[in-house]
Amino acid sequence: MRIFLLFLLFVYSCSVPKIVILDYPLTAEEYLTLGYIYEKEGKLDVAQRYYEKAISKDRRLWKAYFNLGNVYTQKMEYERAQEAYEKAIALKPNDPDILNNLAYVLYKQGKPEEAYPYIKKALSIQKKPEYLSTLRQIEEALKFKGESW
Repeated sequence: MRIFLLFLLFVYSCSVPKIVILDYPLTAEEYLTLGYIYEKEGKLDVAQRYYEKAISKDRRLWKAYFNLGNVYTQKMEYERAQEAYEKAIALKPNDPDILNNLAYVLYKQGKPEEAYPYIKKALSIQKKPEYLSTLRQIEEALKFKGESW
């Protein structure tokens, strides 16, 4: 028995070691890119996971929060989208796309009075047709509520 064990030990020690990669450590930017690819393919749950991994690698990566907010918006999870956009704005306060998207999800939650300052700020930075569309929707909601801005 002892000889057999020595033989096994000898054979095992002479074999070529196998390298097993359990979890390839991607960078935050690589996770962000993967999330973007899956989002464009319509695989929102997969995209969400990659954006969350990007954030776990780098909590200062505003684009990951922004893209995560976009995924939540597409899934009509507006409260979660709002949280993600607010984190993105904390990192990049004058980005008009983030401001517009935050205004939109606030509007979708029935909060046009909260949305209005964000869309006005976005438009003061840059005028895009989609920002004007968001503004019109918010102003219509405010008129419906009887508020004049």
